[in-house]
Amino acid sequence: MGSEHSNPIPRKPSPVYTRTGAVLVQVIVTFTIALTLGLIIGQRLSVNKWDGFIREKPIPLPQIKDILRTFVLTVPQGTIKTVWEHNLTFSQRPTSESEAAWNSIIPGNPTHTSSRVKKRTNHGEPVGRGFIHHPELAPFISNIAVFHQLHCLHAILVAYYVAVEDSDVAKGAQRPDEYLQQTGTRMAPSHIRHCFDYLRQTLMCAADTNLEVLDPETHTTSGWGQSRRCRDYNEVVMWAEKWANSTDTGIVT
Repeated sequence: MGSEHSNPIPRKPSPVYTRTGAVLVQVIVTFTIALTLGLIIGQRLSVNKWDGFIREKPIPLPQIKDILRTFVLTVPQGTIKTVWEHNLTFSQRPTSESEAAWNSIIPGNPTHTSSRVKKRTNHGEPVGRGFIHHPELAPFISNIAVFHQLHCLHAILVAYYVAVEDSDVAKGAQRPDEYLQQTGTRMAPSHIRHCFDYLRQTLMCAADTNLEVLDPETHTTSGWGQSRRCRDYNEVVMWAEKWANSTDTGIVT
């Protein structure tokens, strides 16, 4: 009996006190994390100067907001992975072949439309040029911007070659190109000026963030031969044909 009293069995702590201590620790840890995040986000939100490019100027604190902004701004839109190569057809002097190529990338081209759209074409129903009518998205007749942009680019191309030809003809270097003069493209100076600024704002609106690696020797880039992520242009064309409100085809001149 004496030995039993001299070596008592240690008492286990009450489960109530154990649970209370664990909860208290969790509360303290949660509060600390929340306070830290609050201070970080608060200071990041207070920085309202943006350098206008891809990210804000770095600060010593963890850049939570900057990471989100970088992810959103630097990941190009789209699901199509491709590599661009120079297609001379779209930069050459206008010919019947090059004009056919321009027409082929506009809604309503019979060579790439679906069988459903071909049936609509055969029945004289609207399929082309990017003018649409949609009951919810476009209750009033609208044009999808990318096709307006291509129209402007094409107009600048034709106007450029006409100006070059006029100069060469005036110098006696060549005869007038009848095909070039009869494209029907609107080349009035006011229209071309409109297209210059329209395309400037288009580029800034899209703000393509695909990265182009510079040549290590020339420190320049042509943009060709580099991987890119793009939106699915063919899907846009098919959607435009589905909701088309024009029976015309080919690029707007």
